[in-house]
This record gives sequence, C-alpha cells and structure tokens, in this order.
Amino acid sequence: MPLLMIDLDNTLVDRDTAFRAAATAFLAEHGLPEGDLDWLMALDASGYSPRREVARALSERYGGIDTQDLLDRGAADRITLSDSVREALVEARADGWSCVRSSTPRPPSPEPRSTARG
Repeated sequence: MPLLMIDLDNTLVDRDTAFRAAATAFLAEHGLPEGDLDWLMALDASGYSPRREVARALSERYGGIDTQDLLDRGAADRITLSDSVREALVEARADGWSCVRSSTPRPPSPEPRSTARG
C-alpha cells in the first residue's frame, strides 16, 4: 500500500491566514493596537519561530496578558481545508494511498509528529 506523507502548514492549508485571523482576534479582544498585527506575523514567521521565543516576545510586549490560547489554539482553530484539497485526498485514498500528516502537533498534544489519519 503506497504511503502519502503530507505536511499541512502552508502547503495544503493556509496556516498564515489562520494565524492572521487569530492574531487579529487576540489584538481586538485585549484592546491592543491593530498595528501590532504586522509585528505578530513577523514574530510567528509562518510558524517557523520557536514557540519559546514567541512566548517570550509576547510576554515582554504584552506583560500580564494571557497569550496561551493564541499560542496553543489560535491558528489551529481557524484552519480550513479547501474543497479541492479534500477531494484530492479522498481520491488518493480511493486509489489505495494511505495518507499520513507530518506536522508539528499543537501542544499539549501527546501525539507523535507523524500520525496516520483515516
């Protein structure tokens, strides 16, 4: 059975758009300047910045504001799978491929980095 390994972040799903929406909501919820959105996007670096560095920078900039929800679920809760991608994955499975996502899980997930999906 052939194996199709897929990295979702900014390949099959638009993580940057999801993070932008999460960051915009975070800023609005806490009455923070809209102009900080560009700073947050640069800090996140499309998800490539180490979470520890992002958390530290957020803490330094925003003091006592709880940023954990933004870090843990912000982008992940806003990600959508387009119909064309969903259809392609269904077709791949119908053609006998086993699909596995290879992506960094959002904490505090106990899942390993690669997880088979049914």
